[in-house]
Formats: sequence, C-alpha cells, structure tokens
Amino acid sequence: MKDWISLFWSYESEIPVGRGFSHFGMAHLLWLGGLLAVSVLLLRLTAKQGTSFGDKLARFLGWSLLVMELYRDLVLTLIGHYGIYELPLHLCSLAGFLCTLHMLFHREWMEQVLYTLCLPGAMAALLFPDWVAYPAIHFMTIHGFVFHGAVVLYICLALARREIVPSLRELWKPVVFLCVIVPPIYIFNKILHTNYLFINVPSPGSPLVLLEQWFGNPGYLVAYAVVIFLVMIGMDVGYAGWRKIRGCNHPPLNRY
Repeated sequence: MKDWISLFWSYESEIPVGRGFSHFGMAHLLWLGGLLAVSVLLLRLTAKQGTSFGDKLARFLGWSLLVMELYRDLVLTLIGHYGIYELPLHLCSLAGFLCTLHMLFHREWMEQVLYTLCLPGAMAALLFPDWVAYPAIHFMTIHGFVFHGAVVLYICLALARREIVPSLRELWKPVVFLCVIVPPIYIFNKILHTNYLFINVPSPGSPLVLLEQWFGNPGYLVAYAVVIFLVMIGMDVGYAGWRKIRGCNHPPLNRY
C-alpha cells in the first residue's frame, strides 16, 4: 500500500524495475474488465434513456478527454518531466482531440478517421499498453486506461447513435489524414529522436514488434503501413457485414 502511494506521482525513469504490471496479468485484466463493464452499462443506459442521455454522455466524454489530456500534461509539468517525449502526438492523443472536435462540430471527415484509425488504435493501446512500467495504481496508469477507454466509448456511442456511419467509399479520408500528419511527425521523430505514432520503433510488447523482426527496419515502415491500410479496410467491411446481418437499412440519426 505504502509502496504504490510513494510512487504514485513518479515518472517512468524513477520507477524501480519490477514495480510495473504485465501484459494480460491480473491487474491488466481487471482494468480491461472494469472498463468493459462500465462501457456496456453506459451504452445500455443510452439505449434505454434515449437521445437526451446520449447527448449528455457524448458531451461529458468529449470534454473529459480534453481535460484528461490537459491534466496529464499539467502533472508531468509539475513533476518536471514534460518535454519533447511527452507531447500529444501519438494517435490516441490526437484521437482525444478529434473526439472533442467531433462532439462540437460533427465534421463528416472525422467519422472515418475516428472509426477506422482511432477506434482500433485505442483498442490496441488497451490490449498492449506501453505504460506497463508503471504500477497498476499510478496516475499515468489510471490516465492511460481511462483515457483510451473513453476514446473507445465515445466512438462506440457515436456508432450506436448513428452519428458515425462508416463507409468503404469514404476510406480516402483517413488515408488523406495520415498523409497529412505522418510525414511531419516522421521528420520530427528523426530530428529529435522521438517515436510518435511508433513510426521509428514498434511499441514494446505489441504485435508490431513482430513486423520489425520479420521485415527489419526501415522495412518495418512498409509493413506497418500495409497493416494499417488492411485494418482500415477490415473495419469498414466488418461494419458493412454487421449492418447486413442486422438488417440495418435505416439512415443515419444525425448527419451534419
């Protein structure tokens, strides 16, 4: 008890080796189970309570994601560890901002980006978190799980409310999004030796490690790009198949 309290506000470099949690260990599974239970409960309440509750939940999640990102940055600044390695340039940090913007402005281009890129990205982060060096109860661990869980819940809520309606014909939108953000971030990584979007090096413990082992580096980049493209196609095809099975022919609830 005293151990995790004393380490609660520590940065990764200050955490003794062996004090973190393991991928798919008991602590990890408890976090995932808790997030799943809360998400299912809130989605069921939305279906039961109707539009008003859904609107309030969407606004709460949208603003909460922005506040959580600012909170993380503030805490890291206060403990003296906010710098070029902690900028909000990973896909999931960008996803948080996109959720907030989608909640406010409902731009159609955001729908495909959120669904085909941010949703699988946030789910992958929950399954293969890169914050395992921290104890299971730590401000970075809590932020990591709650933030990514909120991204997933926001997108699932928007899907359930038909505010996001994926379409394979709109696949060009996330492709353009990647073409806009990846080159400058890649250059930024090269100049300052960072690893945003895991472009330079795969996230430890994730399946991306296999790509580097199989294709080497920079061959890893080509394989990574192919995997992302296949995931985007799979997300859209999967959604279309799900709608066909469910017999969903209704139009979107809200098209802005």
